[in-house]
Amino acid sequence: MIKLSHFLLSCAFLASATSAQDIAVSRIASNSSDYAYYGTNGGIAAFSMGTTSCNVGNVVVAWGTGGDPPVIAQNMFKIKDGRMEQLGYSWMKEGFCAVNENSCGSCQGTPCSTLGIGCADTYGSGLNDGRFGVAKFRVNPVTGAWPNSWGAGPTGPTTIRGRLQVPANELADSSVTYISESQYPHEQDQMAGNGRNNASWIRAQWSNSNLSSLATTGPIHLYNPAIYAWKHYHSDVMIEELQLTDEGGPNVHGYVFVASKATAMPGGGFRYDYCVQNFNSDDAVGSFNVPADCSPSNVFFRDVDHHSGSIWDNTDWTLNQTGGTLDWSTQTFAQNPDANAIRWGTMFTFSFEADAAPGVAQATVGLFKSGGSMNATVFVPGSNCCSGGNISTYCSSTMNSASIVGAVLTASGSTNAADQSLTLSAHDLPLNKWSYFLMSRNQTFVPLFGGSQGNLCVGSPQIRFSNNVMTTGPGNLTFSPDFNNLPQGQVFLPGDTWNFQLWFRDNFPGPTSNTTNGASVTFCQ
Repeated sequence: MIKLSHFLLSCAFLASATSAQDIAVSRIASNSSDYAYYGTNGGIAAFSMGTTSCNVGNVVVAWGTGGDPPVIAQNMFKIKDGRMEQLGYSWMKEGFCAVNENSCGSCQGTPCSTLGIGCADTYGSGLNDGRFGVAKFRVNPVTGAWPNSWGAGPTGPTTIRGRLQVPANELADSSVTYISESQYPHEQDQMAGNGRNNASWIRAQWSNSNLSSLATTGPIHLYNPAIYAWKHYHSDVMIEELQLTDEGGPNVHGYVFVASKATAMPGGGFRYDYCVQNFNSDDAVGSFNVPADCSPSNVFFRDVDHHSGSIWDNTDWTLNQTGGTLDWSTQTFAQNPDANAIRWGTMFTFSFEADAAPGVAQATVGLFKSGGSMNATVFVPGSNCCSGGNISTYCSSTMNSASIVGAVLTASGSTNAADQSLTLSAHDLPLNKWSYFLMSRNQTFVPLFGGSQGNLCVGSPQIRFSNNVMTTGPGNLTFSPDFNNLPQGQVFLPGDTWNFQLWFRDNFPGPTSNTTNGASVTFCQ
């Protein structure tokens, strides 16, 4: 097993230097008519989407005779508030009779039992309907092989049976970025060592609350699974690519992706989010272990439901917190071969909050069938662990010459004084006025104090940052106190609460001054 960080394929658009069969996904539901919406049942909405595949290698690919045809997997994800989760997946469509189109290069056409070099094959959303599809558990994803008989088809309510199933209450939300992904496992492609690039993703959005208004937007992102969408929309995401070397035979590898993100929370501390996407490993993932010494809170887990008669279990993973780690796991393979492991084409999300600012460490990814493990570098709470920190706002501001709602002050960063990371941000300020911050251990509320048009929110004694006089510039400013050089020799200590407020000059109604609301920071212990 080897690990590749931020692996990027060097393929040019729809071109490959590979001397073998190589399938890529070049189109996913290019317009709203290429998403089919079938309705809902029991709070689950059902969809399918059109796709186009291309032979980007330089060998003809079997499409039904002389080798297994591809199976077409469809997935949907969401990114909200900086966290990515999988919403659902479909049973698979079996490819048949390649039409050998010219849409992805210079097509060297062949009979429909094969896909020619440089040729494309398109299935509309109706043909990709999973209602008559194939279960994912019947395919070996690392080799692309599947049995001569597909066995029983999907079961369940006709409206949603086998289709791309998504909780209806999580759809058509304007605050969410939705991601559609399609993957084409193909035996010849996989066994040629080219299975890494047979998935692509694209953004999808609803134009209104009508679930039938789903359409893609923006370009398709070729050759990478959907987990890369998280980094595309949040550049601070770190991705590790884990390669299960020769899992399917010489040069036939399995791939698992691990991504992490640390997000500063408005109330202080950080949220740590992790996604583990099993791209094509038949071994699957049965556990995920993260170092976390810092009294984690708001622990979160999300898997994706198997459905329509799948033999795979849906029991949520258990969480054990021992020895400074968070260890999520399902049953072992010996206990239940059909346990809720992270199977191919699925992603699980793990999350928690902690006071400490981020560092990096090794997470352990436990393999399900073999019992082995791999390591991935992820964001974790740093060594400065503590608890009880908090950031909040209080008091109120008054109208100024730039804003009828008044100037707004917020604080962000780590509540751990040892991290020396705190930022005060003010906006809705008048332009280019002198200003400075005040701080105090105490709070008060004195309207229109000392001839000011503002309210005094920091109690006595007030301490001025007189060496840090600033201007309000374009109407907003940020300030990060130097913890080693605070005014009057003050020190931020664990357990302390300090209150902050910005004072600024103004001309409303005449030459005077004004203030923001107050921001309060309690440093953790």
